[in-house]
Amino acid sequence: MIIKSLLLPSALMLLATPLFAQDELPDEHRLRVGLAAVSSDSIYRQGDRQNKVFPAFDYEYKDFYFQAGDVGYKLLDGPLWQWDAGLNVDLSGDVDRGDSSLFDALPELHYPLNAFTTFGAMTDYGLFEVRYDHEINNKHNGHILSASYTAYFQLKDWRFYPKLSQRRYSAEYVDYFYGVKPDDATTELPAFRGEQSDVTELSVTILKNITPKWYWVSSLQSQWFDDNITDSPLIDDDQRLSLFIGVLYELF
Repeated sequence: MIIKSLLLPSALMLLATPLFAQDELPDEHRLRVGLAAVSSDSIYRQGDRQNKVFPAFDYEYKDFYFQAGDVGYKLLDGPLWQWDAGLNVDLSGDVDRGDSSLFDALPELHYPLNAFTTFGAMTDYGLFEVRYDHEINNKHNGHILSASYTAYFQLKDWRFYPKLSQRRYSAEYVDYFYGVKPDDATTELPAFRGEQSDVTELSVTILKNITPKWYWVSSLQSQWFDDNITDSPLIDDDQRLSLFIGVLYELF
């Protein structure tokens, strides 16, 4: 059983790891390793709740970074404006369709590889970001456009990062993960062609330094899907709730 929404905005590790990068450290290298667990609902018909324990890895060297599946480079890293670009394996879609036996006859799905760019502004009111991902390995040739706002507040030793995101999936993306081609259609699964879809995400990430080297990370996220996804004969729900818990150790 595999969770495919672990690392994207629908992915919870992605919410947690970049926040550490805001700390000011003189070292050029920075490496954290740890263990994480995620539990996530499935929106597919008769889909199983997805639970997984996995190793966590986060590395930075000067303007290069590997964080939560993103291999990126900071083109601009000023006190206000931030601009990144890179590659990532897109884990936002569930390539197992919730491990539901109803869809065993459908063609297999595979992880898309995306090229991405992110532009952000770190203000006194929080972090504003716009991100564009475009698929480049001919799985669906679609894209994802997202805008987000992340706030910050602290209570004693606990740091809280509430985040609101709006993601727009292209018709090609929706059709790949939620569509049913005419050749695969049955009485139970009528043909369905995906259209451009908007998904709203609300999350809160909580961080705490257990010791100077050990970090506790947890996040709760809810996603709401619009009719262009929920009208698919594959889908049974319009909301997905995910919980992430992890521990990281900073090696250097």
